Amino acid sequence: MNTKKMIAALLLMLVAFSANVRGQNFNGSWSGVIDVGQSLTIVFNIEQTSDGVEITWDSPDQGAFGLPATATISGNELNVDMPASPRASYKGILEGETLNGTFTQGGYSFTLNMKRTGAVQNTRPQETAIEGDTNKPYRNEDVTFTNDGITFSGTLSLPSKGSHFPAVVLVAGSGPLDRDEEAFGHKPFLLLADALSRNGFAVLRYDERGVGATIGGDPGAPSEPLATDAMAALRYLKTRPEVDATQVGFVGHSEGGLIAVMNAAKHPDEVAYIVSLAGPGVPGKELGMTQTQLGFKAAGLEFGEDLMKLNEEFYTIIATETDSVTMCNKLANYFHEQEGNPALQLYLKGASPEQYIKLYALPMVRCVFQYDPTENLKRVKCPMLAINGTLDCQVACENNLDGIKRYVPHATVKAYDGLNHFFQTCTEWKGSANYGAIHETMSPEVLKDVTEWLKNTVKK
Repeated sequence: MNTKKMIAALLLMLVAFSANVRGQNFNGSWSGVIDVGQSLTIVFNIEQTSDGVEITWDSPDQGAFGLPATATISGNELNVDMPASPRASYKGILEGETLNGTFTQGGYSFTLNMKRTGAVQNTRPQETAIEGDTNKPYRNEDVTFTNDGITFSGTLSLPSKGSHFPAVVLVAGSGPLDRDEEAFGHKPFLLLADALSRNGFAVLRYDERGVGATIGGDPGAPSEPLATDAMAALRYLKTRPEVDATQVGFVGHSEGGLIAVMNAAKHPDEVAYIVSLAGPGVPGKELGMTQTQLGFKAAGLEFGEDLMKLNEEFYTIIATETDSVTMCNKLANYFHEQEGNPALQLYLKGASPEQYIKLYALPMVRCVFQYDPTENLKRVKCPMLAINGTLDCQVACENNLDGIKRYVPHATVKAYDGLNHFFQTCTEWKGSANYGAIHETMSPEVLKDVTEWLKNTVKK
C-alpha cells in the first residue's frame, strides 16, 4: 500500500463539524495540491459569519465533496482540524490571495499552498443523464432479502414492457459498498443497471453488510460470507414472477468477480452465466505483488531487484500464514529484520510497518491475498465473460485474463486499451487518486459489450 493510497483511505474516514473564528477575510473556496506520490487536490470551502465559521472540504480527485471539519482563524492564520483516527490538520498563513501552509496526517506532513478559487464541482455526466431521465423504459423497486440473519436492502430494476425477464445480480468490489457501488463520487452500478434494464434484463443491486439501508453484519467481512449474500440475492430473484428463473446470473466487479466465480463453481445448477469485471485470475500472492509494482509505476517510481525481493517475501508471509495473529507476528519480525535495509522505506512509501500490519490483518484484505481462484475457475461450466482494462493498477490486465482463459477455456475474454480498474478512459498509469478526477464513470463501450454478450448468451 503506497502513501497515496494510505492518505486516500484516511481522508475519506474523517467526520465531525464545528467552528470558531476571528481575523481576516478567508471567505470562499481555496484549492491546492499535495504530493503523495501522485498529486491530490484539497479544497476548503469557507464562510465566515457573525456566529463563527462554516467550513467543509473536498477531495475532488477521490470524488469526495462536502466533508466536515472544524476551523479557527487568528489574524492571518488559518487552522483546520479534521478530528478522526488518525487526526488530520492544516495550518496556513494568508498572504494576499494565497494560503501557504502544511497538511498533516498520520505523522506525515505535506506542503499545501492554496489559492482562492471557485468551488470544484462534482461532475458525473453519465449519472446526471440517468437521474434526469423521467421516461426510463423500466421501473425501480425497493426490495429486501435475507441471509445469515441479515435483512439486505436493494433496488430491483424491471423493464416496463414484457415479462419472464433474464436477470442479473450486481456484486460489488472490496470494501463496504452500497447498491450503486459508489466510490470516488462515481456510481458504476447505477450505469450497469440502467444499461441492462433498457435491454430487457431484471437487475438487482444491494447494499452490502452494514452499509446503507442494510442494517447488521460486518461491513469488513471476507469473501466467503459475501458470496453467500450474493447467492441469497440470486435466489430471491428466482422467486420473482417477472423473472425467468432459468436465466439468472452474476455481474461482479473486482472482488465481486471473484465472488461470481466462487458461486458459479459451487452452485453450477443455479448460476446461468457470470461476468467478471476486473476480477482476479491468479493467486492472491501474485495479485498483490503485481499490484504493488503497478502502484510504483503509477507513481513514476522504479521498482528494482531489492524492492522485488521485499515484495515477494512480504506477500509470501501473507499468502501462506492463514492464522491472523501468527501472520501479524511474522510480519512484525520481518520488518524488524529489515530495519537497516534502505529499500524498506521505499517499499512502505512513508507508511509505518504497524500501519501495514494493521491493514493486512483486516479479514476483507487478508482473504483476497490468500485466495487462489484456480480450482474454482476450473469448475466454472456456465458461460463466462471476463474483461479488464490495460491501465488497471489493482488487478493487472494481462496476467489475470490469461489465468482466467487458462482455466476456463470456454470463457470470452477481452482487454480494453486505455481503461483503468473502474473501466474509465484514461491516458496513463494512475492509482486510485485519479478515479474521482475523471468525469466518466464507465466506458460506454464496456456497457455496450457487457449488455450484448448477456443478450447473446440468453438467446443461446
